[in-house]
Amino acid sequence: MKKRIIILLIAQIFLYLVFFQLIPYFSDKYRGCYIYRDVYRQYIKSTVLDKFIDSKNHNEKTIIYFGKNKKEETMIFPGYLVDMYDFLNVGDSIIKERNSIYYKVKPEATGKDTVFKLETTCKDSLVKWH
Repeated sequence: MKKRIIILLIAQIFLYLVFFQLIPYFSDKYRGCYIYRDVYRQYIKSTVLDKFIDSKNHNEKTIIYFGKNKKEETMIFPGYLVDMYDFLNVGDSIIKERNSIYYKVKPEATGKDTVFKLETTCKDSLVKWH
């Protein structure tokens, strides 16, 4: 009887670890890496049209700019780019080359370039994403 209880307890602990600890960890890690990959491939050469805190979307720091085909696009700033969001103003130029981890911001007021680096914790090689 004791042996059976111990086996059931060990099985419950194992299932808890798999379903509530490991799966969410890998899900967040890979979701974040896919987002990073998409941003890495992104090309931006535009002017900031609007800058705001989106109260309808978890108070995300957001800008709007003209993207491809002169269509308005939205950029949401994760924690690792919050410095860039704080630096940006409406009318500033923002440039990001494809397959790059650097954003170049040129303020409308000064015209002096400032570079921001996209940081990541992804262990995947950027070479795979070209």
